[in-house]
Amino acid sequence: MAIYTKNGDGGFTRLADGKGLSKSDVRMDAIGDIDELNCHIGALVCQIEAPLAEKLQSIQSSLFVLGAHVASDSKEYLGNMKLISLHDIVAIEEMIDEIDGKIAPMRFFILPGGHPTIAAAQITRTVCRRAERSLIRWVQVEEKEDYATAIAYLNRLSDYLFMMCRYLHHSLGIPEIPWNSGK
Repeated sequence: MAIYTKNGDGGFTRLADGKGLSKSDVRMDAIGDIDELNCHIGALVCQIEAPLAEKLQSIQSSLFVLGAHVASDSKEYLGNMKLISLHDIVAIEEMIDEIDGKIAPMRFFILPGGHPTIAAAQITRTVCRRAERSLIRWVQVEEKEDYATAIAYLNRLSDYLFMMCRYLHHSLGIPEIPWNSGK
């Protein structure tokens, strides 16, 4: 089967369940931003070692499930695939707490950067924030009621990515760069 169908050349696409819509639809923004986040996490996995890499790969699987749910309303297509749960949020909170126990308390705002891996993690964090905003926009426009946990998951994931940046500074021996307000 060819990857190109030319069906989308006119600015329209089909969701996983066959429903057609414009590529500029807010739903497509959410799907695309979640996919982009997953790709950035994949790139980050290539730059770090276990156990952080393994944790991120688990998160990638959760993001695929979230993307599938946003891409289809069909229970037939989704099968037994469960949307993000409170258990998933708790798992990320535990990862945040684990990192928090290994690093010094934050004393100042931190500029992104200092090392290519840290910069990649910061970019991933900001892409996560965008995916969260896109999901919220779609949920509000479509009046979806069952995505509150998924939104909270993305919010917590961006917190985790920030803490991962701080941990990478610590583990790589790269000082955090304090923000200077110029005052």
